[in-house]
Amino acid sequence: MATTQSPMQQLMMDSAIQTSVKMTAQMLGMSEETVTKILQVGLPMVARVADENPELLKTMFAQSVKLMPESIQSFYSKVASDPEAQQRLVDEFRTMAGPMMESLNREAASASGISASQAERAMATSFPGVAQALGRENTEQTETGFRQRLKDLAA
Repeated sequence: MATTQSPMQQLMMDSAIQTSVKMTAQMLGMSEETVTKILQVGLPMVARVADENPELLKTMFAQSVKLMPESIQSFYSKVASDPEAQQRLVDEFRTMAGPMMESLNREAASASGISASQAERAMATSFPGVAQALGRENTEQTETGFRQRLKDLAA
């Protein structure tokens, strides 16, 4: 009997996410398993909140359809050598996530055995790859399709 992968498992297999996880782990001195765990805990939380928060959904959708001006590998290579760029990713994610950020960080930290600050940096740093992967999987390129993709992650 063949087993089917969950939407989260399928998403985690995306090349943009795999690159994002690898580069985030290297930048932050974490294992790839830790970054993966943070995403597995954090993304469903973000998805549930986005389903109830139209502004967060719009922001995430806009980020998912915005083309990255370079390859994901080049993007992360530049971010790795620029501490200010790394902080901008955290600040942008913090602004996007809003009031849920604290609980998101706590839960992801608890599940992965690291501090809330480390979880925040990992989630924020890996998010551009996540957004790119979610955008690719939203073949309709609509906000409705994007919302459904997020609902699948939260299920």
